Amino acid sequence: MLSTEQVQILSTEIVVTPPALRPYQKKFIADIYAHIKVGAKRILGVAATGSGKTVVMAQVIAHAVAKGRRVMIVVHRDALIEQSYSELCSFGLNNCGFIKYGWQENRDSLIQAASVQTLPKRDWWHQYPVDLVVLDEAHLTAFASVTKQMMAEIYPQAIYLGLTATPWRLNKRESLGDIFEAAAFAPMPYELINSGFLVKPAYFSPSVTDLKKVGTAANGDFDQGQLALACDRPELIQQIVRDWHNLAYGRRTIAFTVNVSHARNLAAAFTAAGVPSAHVDGTMPPKVINYIYAQLAEAKILLLASCLKVTEGFNLPSVSAIISTRPTHSKSLHFQMLGRGLRLSPKTGKTDCIVLDSSGNVQRHGFVEDIKQISLEPGFDSTGGEASKKVCPPEHGGCGAILYAFHMRCCECGYIFEQPKKVYLVPELEQLLSSEDKERYQFYRSKLREAYQKSFAPGWAAMIFKERYGHWSPDAWAIGAIFGDNPKLEQRTYYLNHLSAIAKRLEKPESWVQRQMELEFGFKQTA
Repeated sequence: MLSTEQVQILSTEIVVTPPALRPYQKKFIADIYAHIKVGAKRILGVAATGSGKTVVMAQVIAHAVAKGRRVMIVVHRDALIEQSYSELCSFGLNNCGFIKYGWQENRDSLIQAASVQTLPKRDWWHQYPVDLVVLDEAHLTAFASVTKQMMAEIYPQAIYLGLTATPWRLNKRESLGDIFEAAAFAPMPYELINSGFLVKPAYFSPSVTDLKKVGTAANGDFDQGQLALACDRPELIQQIVRDWHNLAYGRRTIAFTVNVSHARNLAAAFTAAGVPSAHVDGTMPPKVINYIYAQLAEAKILLLASCLKVTEGFNLPSVSAIISTRPTHSKSLHFQMLGRGLRLSPKTGKTDCIVLDSSGNVQRHGFVEDIKQISLEPGFDSTGGEASKKVCPPEHGGCGAILYAFHMRCCECGYIFEQPKKVYLVPELEQLLSSEDKERYQFYRSKLREAYQKSFAPGWAAMIFKERYGHWSPDAWAIGAIFGDNPKLEQRTYYLNHLSAIAKRLEKPESWVQRQMELEFGFKQTA
């Protein structure tokens, strides 16, 4: 949290150059304004995590303030207050007021940043004339009691702009369509990945936690007490540590856990295994939390464990591995967790994100690339609407029956379908691939083999892939491409000599050779 002195320093008049918006961000804002122009008062803006939602918010507010309009930002977490204010400062909007415990009030400011927790405890703002209310993480803030009071009684005349990356509610009877009358959409995650604005995730599912004894709570999610007993077990935690060493070694990593105790235990296990780690929770002072965040940013720690603290409002682009060890029925929570690892990080050379899913959430809710369209109506399937179908193949001994695509056994003749989303890469570790990614995966591996046969550097295959698909291939797709899953010692030695010769020819450092060895053989090498 920023101190009063820091806010005063930032509030001094300085000349700034606002961030340059990407083309899709400009169109997103134009679509929002188009709804306002035709009279819409409640507009929902949906933009994927990492697409620059906060930048868009700041630009809209800058436009409003330039016209003398008064704006209130409503958030539900401390971190979002600080994140929003920092972005506003980048647009030169330093003079803000805060309706949040510990933050400085300025009742004359055109911009008020408020938390849903503090708003009910103060009432002066009821007389503050607001023209625009921005609801950050609208899938949560729009349903707060104080927000409903604003809409119905306090600011019924105001324009409400809700922003969210995940417009789904755990309660199936609640819908953002009941609150907002119009919606604007930024590009879907798969479009941002294919355009090079987000990195490509690679999904792995180790042995998924057994949830047979875990019930459902009143809120529709798993019972937290029972879930902790199922997930916070030493043998499961040790398996996660081993999986991380196999596939994500050296990466800045966020682990999502069931509760604080689970986060502590996971961080302690990684630390005991020689991986500098920490956990954060809501009981820690902001200074301590920010210090831990800085340590992760500087790679002084490599793993940060938390149950909810970093699901929203946390922005560290260099994070390139996500451990999902918190099973949930919430689609929003699932995609919020995945989104923490998809931002670009040119400074660290990040090209992908490893997702280690021991929670079963990927199979429960899907890949982030599966989100093709979004509706505000409850129960809508964001991966394409009506459930897709397939034919039991007569050419392979099937009966020709038309089935839903999720059936893996024909109910008419018993034909067993090949599992389309699973590919085994590393012993005892499952990589999950969508049908679309399967073709890309095979293409990349074929180019790696071609590069090897022609004595090209492996980077040639990566460049060919990037030119074809618009994004870098995940590192994990390279493992075993040339020598398979069980390479012999002499093959490792031969490949080391092969790479060394290329490195000498291209004047590459020894670290380059080590990197290419890791891409082919993983991190457990014997040569």
